[in-house]
Amino acid sequence: MYSMKLKALDNINPLPILNFATFLQYQRFVMPISFLFYLQNGLSFSDFILCQSLYSATCLIGKFTTGFIGDLISKKNILIIAYFLFMLRVILWINFSGFWIVLSGEILYGLFKALYRGNVDSYIYEYLKQKNINNEMINKYGKLSFYTSLGSAISCFAGVFLYKIYGFKTILYIELITQIIAVLSLFFLPKIKAIGNIKQKPLYYVKSMFTAAKTVLTNNKTNYFVYYSAMLTGLTGIFVWNFQPLLKLSSAPIFMYGVIHFINQILRAAGGLNAEKIVNKFETFQLIIIEYIAVIISFTLLLLGYLIKNNLFIFIGLIMICIAILLFVVFGIFNVSKIHINVPDYNRATCASVNTFVEDFASFFLLLSFKIAYDHFGIISSICAFALISAIVLYPKFYKKSIDSTSNL
Repeated sequence: MYSMKLKALDNINPLPILNFATFLQYQRFVMPISFLFYLQNGLSFSDFILCQSLYSATCLIGKFTTGFIGDLISKKNILIIAYFLFMLRVILWINFSGFWIVLSGEILYGLFKALYRGNVDSYIYEYLKQKNINNEMINKYGKLSFYTSLGSAISCFAGVFLYKIYGFKTILYIELITQIIAVLSLFFLPKIKAIGNIKQKPLYYVKSMFTAAKTVLTNNKTNYFVYYSAMLTGLTGIFVWNFQPLLKLSSAPIFMYGVIHFINQILRAAGGLNAEKIVNKFETFQLIIIEYIAVIISFTLLLLGYLIKNNLFIFIGLIMICIAILLFVVFGIFNVSKIHINVPDYNRATCASVNTFVEDFASFFLLLSFKIAYDHFGIISSICAFALISAIVLYPKFYKKSIDSTSNL
């Protein structure tokens, strides 16, 4: 009887289940007011940025190991463990408070991301390849991104209103319920047999990790996209973590926290749902130029927002930042798809984790640098410095040759 149930699970299409579980997992009601949650726990803006950089550092440290594990054992089990870790964060925040509790929650979130990213897209790709439809990776991974952002968008609105009525404790309990349902949903996923899976001895682990890194970072079909995606991740991270401090600085009403995050997530969802169409419509270099212009304008508006401290002006500036992030989502999906197409089957999850490892390193380094600059020189000088950095490292013509070499991919 038990074997018959397992066989029935193997015939299930896992993608709708994964999309549903992801939608529930991203019902994060604290997210749009997380800065206020930090303030309630006695933390400052500097602490806020520090915790986010340490979150990125946790992703960074765990990335290679968790990706490699995904090449050895069931990715379904890894995803379940990841969801449990995030659920533990919610339980911790419900029962305790203070700097170390908040930081511990962010570290658990980092461990969740380390396990989740790299393995979830590998799970999708391996399922599609077994069905001989792996050319649909951009479309299917884009839909997962859509449900991720849709879940976040709904929780942004709901979180703000529930906070105003009931406070943080209640919304954390509601978040815990959605996390429990999300975890239970994952048990209905079939186990996808890894393609080209090779069982290796423990002493060979480290060598395999470095081999995967070399595969991704020296392959001219993947390395440019990995480097550029990493810098976009780090720089847009600065935008995202300035949303709430900007609103607080301008004395914006609480509902605007939800509105801005809702717009951000809806545009992310649109980017995920239409990623394939956008990639097919524009050449890679055109996408890079549009993204570059959007990032520069966003930094300019962010700087002016701090100087003017006007609600309407800041709102318009943040909308522009959301548009820049939409383009980044499209580029990120395109990047992940190219990696899966151009890396060996036997260490797919490890190679995918190299991509997110580089992204997390960029996020950690840039966020920590932003915190140090903020502590020593203030917000205006810090934004000016990072605007200049983004103008240099993202300059499209620096990568024109690399883009041309992959234009036929």
